[in-house]
Amino acid sequence: MAAAADAKDGGGRVAAWLLHIACVLALCWPAIVNRQPFYFADTTSYVRAADSAVYLFSGKRIATAWTAHYARALDAPAPEAKPVATVRPVQAANGNDIAHGNVMAGRSPYFGLALWIAYVASAFWLFVLLQAGIAYGLIRQSLRLLGLARPAIVAGTVALLALLTGLPFFDALLMPDALTGFGILAFLLLATGRGRLARWERVLLVLLMAAAAVAHLTHILIFIGMAVLLGGIALIRRQRFAEIRPAIVAASIAVAVGMISVVATNMVVQRTFGKEPQLVPLLTARFFADGPGKAFVARGCDPKRFAICAFRDARPRDDSEFLWSTVPGRGVFRFASPEERRAMSAQDTAFAIAVLKAYPIAQTHAMVGNSLLQLVRFDIGINYGCGGISPCWPSIPEPEHARMMRSLSGQNGWPVDLIWTVQRAVVAVSVLGLLIWLATTPWRRGGPERDLALWLALFMVAMLVNAVLGGAVSEPQWRYQARIVWILPLFAWLALLLVRRARKG
Repeated sequence: MAAAADAKDGGGRVAAWLLHIACVLALCWPAIVNRQPFYFADTTSYVRAADSAVYLFSGKRIATAWTAHYARALDAPAPEAKPVATVRPVQAANGNDIAHGNVMAGRSPYFGLALWIAYVASAFWLFVLLQAGIAYGLIRQSLRLLGLARPAIVAGTVALLALLTGLPFFDALLMPDALTGFGILAFLLLATGRGRLARWERVLLVLLMAAAAVAHLTHILIFIGMAVLLGGIALIRRQRFAEIRPAIVAASIAVAVGMISVVATNMVVQRTFGKEPQLVPLLTARFFADGPGKAFVARGCDPKRFAICAFRDARPRDDSEFLWSTVPGRGVFRFASPEERRAMSAQDTAFAIAVLKAYPIAQTHAMVGNSLLQLVRFDIGINYGCGGISPCWPSIPEPEHARMMRSLSGQNGWPVDLIWTVQRAVVAVSVLGLLIWLATTPWRRGGPERDLALWLALFMVAMLVNAVLGGAVSEPQWRYQARIVWILPLFAWLALLLVRRARKG
């Protein structure tokens, strides 16, 4: 009897582990089908920065294919021996101009190091599996806190998200975007844990939020927005602070760690290259592309006040062209001299304020419109083959470039229109279902329904903050909202499961 029981327990453990493995693989299936994780244009900057740092700080002993690809830039002199004349280059400069000590900020070197380690160890596959594993763990925890963590429900929830949402595509993307949704869910779990989470679980959730904050500065603002709303709701409900303390403390730790990482990075870059890293002038580019900024410059502002005023003849079609285009007359930032680039970065907020004062209605209208556009844009941009264009992705070294071009994405083989259509329909049905659930369910009485309603309220704030940062500050694009919109179908599915359970019991 004992042997039979042990065999049964052993078989159960094997089945449980097989379920775990299958769920993790399901949550990164696009990378498997693609035969490679997905690149984004910024991926190369993250990997290159980490590779350069390892190469330089190892005394040029540790090198990879990325090191050889950027050998000239790495061997350029870092600190300036004497002042550089303010002469506008005829050709576009690189994003990072190490020769003049200009190192771009805004891309976490710590996230880049994680990518680099995954590249060296496994050609990035460990990174993809880690993200899929985190997603799976958060899904299981969400179900458990609502009392829904039966194996069949876990498997069904994973299958739903894997087949009908963008989550598996972001698990497979070599960017910090998946961490946005992970950090949000970690905060929600801590906000409603009420002693149901073990200490090690709380620690892991806090570490996950801290990692998200270090990976990208936008996550810090999202955490602050959710924490403020949670505190306001607690005051209205007259809750004891102890009930929301885990989430508030976690958000505070994540914000502090994120800010400390920025300060530490600035100090290292200052010591190594003689200058602090410079932030990309996102607001200047955004306001210029919106129109009011361009009008402000065309009106004849003083270049001594704002460096951008020297570029009144520039005609970028959007802020991406303003910042990164190498086409004369389209690009601005990369055609500026080192001094002009540093000045644009330092003057970014001041220029935005000046434009707002000069054109308050027009610029506010543009900011609101861009935020709303970002709120409803969540398509998937996973095809990146260049067709007959040459050179194609010259920033990626061989043999990684050859693997990328052989992938389904490199051959533009993904049915992105179909994927976008399915995702849009799923999100629309989810929103409608959640509205009906809120209107017909007595969620105010407490229990798991109240927890889910709180999750939904906090997530709405996260979506709004994310939309403003993506649309009004940066540029409306597919990945900003798509990286978190998969949480809406998850919540709709949870609401449906709660309704079914209430009807049965």
